[in-house]
Amino acid sequence: MPSKIKVDRQVKIPMRDGINLTADIYRPRGVDMPLPVLLMRLPYGRAIASTVTYAHPSWYAAQGYIVVIQDVRGCGTSEGEFYPFRHEYEDGYDTVTWCAENLEGSNGKVGMYGFSYQGVTQLQAAVMQPRGLVTICPAMAGADLYDGWFYFGGAIALEFTLSWALQLTQNQAYYRKLEPQSTNLWQAQQEVSRSLSSVPLDQVPILKSDPLGQFFFDWLRNDQADAPYWQELNPLSRFAQFDLPALHIAGWADIFIETTIATYEAAKQVTNQPQFLIGSPWQHLPWRSQVGELNFGDAAIPQIDQLQVDWFDYWLKGIDNGMMGRSPVQLFLMGENRWLNLKTWEQEPEYQNFYLDSNSKITTNTSDLLPSSLPDIYIYDPRIPTPSTSYGAYDQSAINQRSDVLTYSSPPLTANLRITGIAEFILYAETSAPDTDWVVRLLDIYPDGRQMLVTMGVIRAKFRNAFKQTEILEPEIVLEYKIKLRPTCHSFELGHRLGIAIASAAFPLIERHTNTAKSPSTCTVSEFFEATQQIYHDQQFPSHLKLPLLKL
Repeated sequence: MPSKIKVDRQVKIPMRDGINLTADIYRPRGVDMPLPVLLMRLPYGRAIASTVTYAHPSWYAAQGYIVVIQDVRGCGTSEGEFYPFRHEYEDGYDTVTWCAENLEGSNGKVGMYGFSYQGVTQLQAAVMQPRGLVTICPAMAGADLYDGWFYFGGAIALEFTLSWALQLTQNQAYYRKLEPQSTNLWQAQQEVSRSLSSVPLDQVPILKSDPLGQFFFDWLRNDQADAPYWQELNPLSRFAQFDLPALHIAGWADIFIETTIATYEAAKQVTNQPQFLIGSPWQHLPWRSQVGELNFGDAAIPQIDQLQVDWFDYWLKGIDNGMMGRSPVQLFLMGENRWLNLKTWEQEPEYQNFYLDSNSKITTNTSDLLPSSLPDIYIYDPRIPTPSTSYGAYDQSAINQRSDVLTYSSPPLTANLRITGIAEFILYAETSAPDTDWVVRLLDIYPDGRQMLVTMGVIRAKFRNAFKQTEILEPEIVLEYKIKLRPTCHSFELGHRLGIAIASAAFPLIERHTNTAKSPSTCTVSEFFEATQQIYHDQQFPSHLKLPLLKL
């Protein structure tokens, strides 16, 4: 540890119910004036302090801050029982208040930072309006834990949700020195594919038998957006009380991109305080220029630590460093690999439609479509679900060779096609099942044949009109589905082709649908149903993609 930084470890911070949460506190030596406080609250142990993405807390302390890294309730050496997100409202309020009023050397001004869970704890504290909280910097985190965190288009985000449940449960066993649970759960993490393939999903043995991991089954059971469970946990339920300046950091290849952008938009609606948005090309972690199978160059090398210090210097120290003169929306344009400085994300976009056509083609002219044509057909069998890559810049060509995927492509582009925002796919489809999933992937097809994922969207058919109500299908009737794709900012380059792939699974990114009216997580293999899926593309049923064009 640098000698210029003093660290007080395992400092107890009292909560209103008598529970003590522990924190490590970093401060610069030799400073005899009060300093502002930077607070991070996390469930993964204080030592890690989000250093997988940020500089170490000692670096932030060296910039003239007292840095408080706290174990949330029931984690690390903090007292109490852990349940994801449940206690972070009151505990966040109490911790911020303590940092502002009781922490030695504090000048009473507090900022919060951190990504993922640590980002959500900022939003939960912010809506409580604790004294002293001046600003937050939530990264890759959202105020809606249902849509875009645990669920994607009404389908459970299986790979993340189950892997994270194993991680959190193993952490709990590790903190408590419980054996053989700690070792068994660690082993299950190394063999996560076995758990991902468990059927029924709501009986995953390693979690079902462990009382520490029961929150996973709560996530499965509460599969509608209006469930009281989500209303209790979601900061969005209390967002009318959000009134802070915030620096929102998003990643186009991040699994939480949808809820991160939605949270930024919600903040813009409820407060006049400045809301800045950074739209990077990065995955959830690590943050670097190499994202998936593509390298986006030197422009994509993160500069977030310095940006956050500039932000905090302005809001917590009152330094006129030109922060408010910078563009409030900075987006990385993938493909051209450069940053765009914009005034707002909520542009009135001009959309261009791309229609599915016969012979696996894409056209921009409705006159090319036949008045009536036979649909394209594939069979979706839940026993062998269409696989997925990780989300981000990964080649989809091997997956798209399967018989349960329909792939369409445009002619080579004669100029760069730039898009930013949220694309929407209007699908006209028929299924033999009472419920199913529709998965749409937008592809950038390179001249060498690579089919790189740009963004994707999912809709569970029974949630086609709202995530708050279910509508079981009448089989073999053509229905319209409006499928929102995840936000992106991308340039399809000259000579590339635009591609669209349609399937009914993306396993294990989302859980496999069993094609029954039952919740898929409760089905046994004998209940799986092979569905005949029909995709229409004529003038009567013109399935098409609406792309939001970027005008520079």
